[in-house]
Amino acid sequence: MATEKGRFDRLRKSQAFWWVLGYFVVLCCGVGLIYYWRVAYDFSALGAWTATALVCGGFSVLYLLVFLNAHFIKQNYALKCAILVFVAGLGFVFANPPLQAPDENMHFLRAYSLAGGNFAFDQQEEFPADVDLLVRDFPGNYNWEMPLSDDHSIADAFERYRADLAANDTTAPNAETWIQQALPHLPAAAGMAVGRIFGASALVCMYLGRLTNLLFYALCCYGGMRCCKQFRSVLTALMLVPIALFMAGSTSSDAVLLGLTWLFIGICLSDGVTTRRAVALALSFGVLFTAKYNFLALLPLVFLIPKTEWAVRGKKLIGKRWGWALAAALLLGTLLIYGAQTLHTALLSNYQGLTYQLGGIRPGDQMKFILSNPVRYLAVFVYSVYLNKGELFSGGVFGWRDAIVPFVSYFTPLLLMLSAGFDALCGARAKAKTGWLLGLTGVLFYGFTYTGMYLTSTPYTMVQILGVQTRYLLAAFFVGFALMAVLCGKTMELQKMTRETTQKTPPEWRMLHISFVFAVISALLLFQTYYIGA
Repeated sequence: MATEKGRFDRLRKSQAFWWVLGYFVVLCCGVGLIYYWRVAYDFSALGAWTATALVCGGFSVLYLLVFLNAHFIKQNYALKCAILVFVAGLGFVFANPPLQAPDENMHFLRAYSLAGGNFAFDQQEEFPADVDLLVRDFPGNYNWEMPLSDDHSIADAFERYRADLAANDTTAPNAETWIQQALPHLPAAAGMAVGRIFGASALVCMYLGRLTNLLFYALCCYGGMRCCKQFRSVLTALMLVPIALFMAGSTSSDAVLLGLTWLFIGICLSDGVTTRRAVALALSFGVLFTAKYNFLALLPLVFLIPKTEWAVRGKKLIGKRWGWALAAALLLGTLLIYGAQTLHTALLSNYQGLTYQLGGIRPGDQMKFILSNPVRYLAVFVYSVYLNKGELFSGGVFGWRDAIVPFVSYFTPLLLMLSAGFDALCGARAKAKTGWLLGLTGVLFYGFTYTGMYLTSTPYTMVQILGVQTRYLLAAFFVGFALMAVLCGKTMELQKMTRETTQKTPPEWRMLHISFVFAVISALLLFQTYYIGA
């Protein structure tokens, strides 16, 4: 009996046993998924055996990548995180139909134009016929504009596009974009440029742009996590949250902006600043602010960087006003980037003026109304945050807010709460200054984001601010759940633990795999929404 117990204990402690058992569970999930699709959706596009083999094969490849990542990259957590971010993001690249990320049609057109070497902003720009066909055959808000029926499914859209290309259809209206920025579209443009060189169709170029955007996002995650020393579990969860990967795997500029957000936050939570980090901090903040003004709210985070002996050309840069000097340097760099972008637009743009989706929107008048009625605006702001629940439960609203996956919306807040719990020990060690700065950043980010949408998307007579989306507030989610980790740590027995206390398995490693599995499941559910449920 004792011998059998000893064998069982050795087997239980064997990593090989758990990996084999895990693979068996993964295969069972693949078989169960196909069975569910065939029962619930009458999935008959492929035969049962063929579909099961394809899904189990795909799951096997994913499992192999996780295994290799776990065994051959043992200590480099930043690299592990970046690889799993890229792998999970691939699911969203292909689960999301063409041009179905918010405003992706316009971002695609800007990146495609840059890929051809055109750095001007021409309102009357003529795109190739296959680009016009792509924009026509895959309209935004697909689930609204093209009701899902026997004739108007996503699969039908692919067939229409293929047939239109074969017939050299030139009847599509000229595609146009209002986007007049270059920097956030350069990664996507690089991928599209490769496609254009080899004569790829607009559809292939779009997917290449998505892949290079996702690669840039993963590289930013690597840089941010390599620098980050605090709240790594929360940052990991936000990097892998489904709505972030959905945008990262699109041709939208949000892929670049989100990646730079995590890079900026990671450097702010580092153990000090170097010349390389300072340059990355300045460039990322400058691009973020130039693209969207609400990123100014992230500036207080630079005061979290500890004072270090930073030497430039042999001169040590140390002073009592360390944080203020760094913030001022960031603002100066931002002004230079903003000025260059403004000059670029002024010299190379023939757009007459920006139009807003709703008529009667004039930001100047909106701002005057806020300043003359601050109490009323504060009430509208608070009501809007309350009504939308701070967008915390909208993490499963994909597409142009027309593809809703309730499972993702329900469990995204729970995932973030779990990450805050994992970082509670880190929060217990944090100084009171950290909590105050996180709280200030969160309030400012919510305030700037909602106010920006009030100025550009909401008639001032309304009592609710329109247009706010979860993707706008991911940085605010980070500081909010990092603050939750601080509060948990300060109010629990964790605060009695010594600073030298270590954990056998770092919590961010557990969070990485939990978030990865959640992201993969979310990508499958999005694929089901667009391709199976139709």
